[in-house]
Amino acid sequence: MIAALVHFAAGEPLQVWWYSITWGGVVCAVAFLMVSTWRFYSFKELNFRRPLNFRWIIVFGGIIALGWFFSRYVLFVIALLYTLAGVMARLSFVLRRPTLPPPPPQDEASHA
Repeated sequence: MIAALVHFAAGEPLQVWWYSITWGGVVCAVAFLMVSTWRFYSFKELNFRRPLNFRWIIVFGGIIALGWFFSRYVLFVIALLYTLAGVMARLSFVLRRPTLPPPPPQDEASHA
């Protein structure tokens, strides 16, 4: 994410002092995501040994071509989408987590 941001900014130094505060926030957020136990999609189940549908070849070729010609924007969007996908997956897990039913009341006679 940080490399994509630097590439997006064309490596220019920060011109306004408060941009550095934003950069500090981005660095802290990315550092937190790196050391957290939040799960991000790993693409391990993609199997390129089996034949691909022709449409997927066109999609992959289009992404590579866009990355070649518009690398500043495409790499930034890919990094941003990947980062946000992990955060959104975690939020959906937290919001949809099933709540455990309360334990049944225990009467005093069962403890004796």
